[in-house]
Amino acid sequence: MGAKARAWVNRGLVVLAVLAGIGLTLALPIPTIAKLACLAAAAAIGATAAFRELPAFDLFGRVSWRLPDRPERACAITFDDGPSAHTARVVDILERHQIKATFFVLAANARRHPEVLRKVAAQGHTIAVHGVTHRKVHRDDQASVEREVSTAVQELAALGVPPARLYRPPHGLKSGASLRAARKLGFQTWAWSRGIWDTDKPDPQVLVKRATRFACSRMVLLLHDGRGDEEHPNIEPMLAALPGILQRLRADGFTFLTLDRA
Repeated sequence: MGAKARAWVNRGLVVLAVLAGIGLTLALPIPTIAKLACLAAAAAIGATAAFRELPAFDLFGRVSWRLPDRPERACAITFDDGPSAHTARVVDILERHQIKATFFVLAANARRHPEVLRKVAAQGHTIAVHGVTHRKVHRDDQASVEREVSTAVQELAALGVPPARLYRPPHGLKSGASLRAARKLGFQTWAWSRGIWDTDKPDPQVLVKRATRFACSRMVLLLHDGRGDEEHPNIEPMLAALPGILQRLRADGFTFLTLDRA
């Protein structure tokens, strides 16, 4: 429900293309066993592509993307790509609303803003690993991903903030190798259930609507307190929208959890 209109149109076109392909395959003048083989091959190709490109999709359930069942209506606010020069403002907003969040940080950005990183941790928020940089790792081998995550952990610890054992690969793009690497290092891989494309910098009210319309319990909301590896990211629309998002969710009866305490 947090997707922009263009994303929903694209998803609809994909569904229509899949249905059309199934219909054409079933109409082919070939034996039924051959039709089934074609459909099975197409399903395997589609599942492989979906696994690689869709952050929350994994047939084996190795990727977490929503909170466990709870008696109360709960959600998690998560931030990617920080810390930045603006992250302290994010923390101040969260503090005013008495809400804790999970920050998937980049070690390179943490080196630029070590005091901000420490402020986030000191305020009781969870620091998790997004990588050293925002480089995509879904085509890397397992050893390369292990080095990326291990180096990020070492650099964050050297700055005085050992991270929680939570990992979100850049862009949410994953592979079997990245999942094996995270598991070997003792990390839980996290995606999200709702992204709102705040890095596109739409009007703040658009972001509030994307984040809160039809909001469901167990939601993991993706926001950004940075923008990839940019040294001076513009996150003003998200900052303007954040108070409204938090107020609306709380008014709808949500409690807020960090991913390591869910």
